[in-house]
Amino acid sequence: MHLNIDQYVFILTGEAIMRSILFRIDGMILTPMSLLDENIHKRIIEKKVVLDAHRPFDPIFLKRLKHELMIEYTYNSNAIEGSTLTLNETRLVLEEGLTIGSKPIQDSLGAKNHPYAINFIEKLVYENTPLTEEAVLKLHSLILHDIGDYAGVYRKVGVRIAGATFSPPKSAEIPRLMNELLKWLEKNLEEYSPIEQAALFHHKFVHIHPFSDGNGRTARLLMNAILMKNGYPFIINITQKERTKYLDSLQEADLGNYKPFINYIARSAENALDIYLNALEEPKIITLTQASKLTSYSVNYLGLLARKGRIGAFKENNRWYIREQEIINYQKEMKYKQLKREDALDE
Repeated sequence: MHLNIDQYVFILTGEAIMRSILFRIDGMILTPMSLLDENIHKRIIEKKVVLDAHRPFDPIFLKRLKHELMIEYTYNSNAIEGSTLTLNETRLVLEEGLTIGSKPIQDSLGAKNHPYAINFIEKLVYENTPLTEEAVLKLHSLILHDIGDYAGVYRKVGVRIAGATFSPPKSAEIPRLMNELLKWLEKNLEEYSPIEQAALFHHKFVHIHPFSDGNGRTARLLMNAILMKNGYPFIINITQKERTKYLDSLQEADLGNYKPFINYIARSAENALDIYLNALEEPKIITLTQASKLTSYSVNYLGLLARKGRIGAFKENNRWYIREQEIINYQKEMKYKQLKREDALDE
């Protein structure tokens, strides 16, 4: 499905992005600029419109898909934080209730806890409950249940993050900073798209580092809650294989460059939309090698476009794939833009 320009402008206006006001949270200025790549955002909006047209989803389809996504999310979110469980071991823990004897007990406990935490944010979204301090503390307590005596409690000591370009605030400042952050979110600022708002919230939350442990896992689930409240599907997954890219983009945000992180989250959101649409519509999926044979572009050039987010490709097992119709549409769009440029030169 493709939108005409009037529809596109209307939807962008509805998401209300890029205004001229500045917002400050404890010295960090959040500036509505062109933070979200236009090409990625356009594709996301188009895909979200198509996905919404499929609602309500078949209950059996939704249950099976969410179950698989929950296992994958649990594995990846914990692996990013150092869990040694494999994907198959995570499945055994969640489906069979097993504890993997050869691995640290906290890894199995962390896996067992995650579905409860996911169910909690789903309930918040379903009941349209605001994200409050109480909800944040409850979510954290579910993530670290039986793992430490600091579950659901703000840290009382200073912390140092290895490799970080900043020092987290003092523990005494955490209640005030969290209150400011949640108030910022509660205002439902119209200056940002939901993806920008969710990504900025994630970054600021990790920057505050309110807990002794579990900050990343809590931040990712809160980010998902924000996106799901805005109609994005369950669940935006950040994979262990992309851990370095994820952390590097977070570090760029620490230095004031938010674009890499926001666009990384945007690509992750697009991937979640693709998972649903591919399951619902069963389109023809091709490799970039196959795509190059349908277009005038080389495999290397298509790979560059994929890495930069210029085409809606997605990666599985270290290999890029794309919908056949999507690459055909991209080539048509590029030809149209080229003709417009040539007409402008002739005038």
